[in-house]
Amino acid sequence: MAASLSFSPCLRPSAAAQPRQSAPTCTPKFSAPSRSNRRAAVRSTAAAAPAAAAATNGSNGAGAATVSTPTAAETARTIVDLVAHGTLCTIGDDGIPLGTYVSYVLDEAGQPILRLRADAVHTANLKRDPKCSLFVQPGEHPARLLARVTLIGSVEPINEELAQKAADLHNTLHAGGMGVDAPQPADLYFRLAIDRCFYVGQLSGGSAAEVLPGDAYRTAEADPLRTRAAQLTQQMNADRPEDIVRISCHALGEAFEDMAWAEMLWVDRLGVHMRAARQDGSPPRDLRVPFVRPVEEEREARSALTMMAQVAWEAQRPYQPQTVPPPPQQDAARI
Repeated sequence: MAASLSFSPCLRPSAAAQPRQSAPTCTPKFSAPSRSNRRAAVRSTAAAAPAAAAATNGSNGAGAATVSTPTAAETARTIVDLVAHGTLCTIGDDGIPLGTYVSYVLDEAGQPILRLRADAVHTANLKRDPKCSLFVQPGEHPARLLARVTLIGSVEPINEELAQKAADLHNTLHAGGMGVDAPQPADLYFRLAIDRCFYVGQLSGGSAAEVLPGDAYRTAEADPLRTRAAQLTQQMNADRPEDIVRISCHALGEAFEDMAWAEMLWVDRLGVHMRAARQDGSPPRDLRVPFVRPVEEEREARSALTMMAQVAWEAQRPYQPQTVPPPPQQDAARI
């Protein structure tokens, strides 16, 4: 993986091509609020808790977002950007669909540019009928819990210059491939022009299936935290489990001592997905807890999570200012 490669505006690396960096140690970007501001934050967050505690706020309509969640189209872009491979379904000469492995890079609109072996069966199928679909889902937790998407459309040829850039980027991203996965000089590169997306939300949509227009997918933006979300989620669960329980029980309106456990499942620019269970053995509940404001980078997300934990802690231990007695009255001056 090489972060210093220069790419054409018409081609960009997926998140899978970005180098991993160690988690930064830094001072939170948001300054600590005053005591009065913290009390106000507790009141406003407590008032919003019922909405935050709803089981898995998802998108509605044609991929529209709720107040605290990315749209289905944005999540679809995030998934396709995170994963650099999928299952390509083409129609065989016998009319039966064939699913095969394929790897890809992305153009600037998030459309996959597929690497196809010249002698592969799916390549022959596409030359005969360019209509196809590409199923994409992250292979590892926690990203695997987020959603899955099938991109539906037709492949189209790209010009020689773009094909060479795609080949160079693909060879960098998929270096070390063996056998049929090893890059070959005769490889072909075709763009999947997306007509529509079949999207199945999990954390992000309550397992609801939606059909998204291709334009909605192409104009959406992948989440800015996508390359750091998995590591941040794992670190929060490992290093700050009490904060996770505290945030969850505050959002659910439960007492801290009544909770058996809680875990963070995913984080994005608008908030976090969590799962929590009570001590009474009732089934675990999935919940969405929104940030006060959108975040754009990991440092801001860490600060927002710290603030959420502080707000939850203060809500469970309400601040009660001590009554200050009035000053003693002075005797009238004697003449």
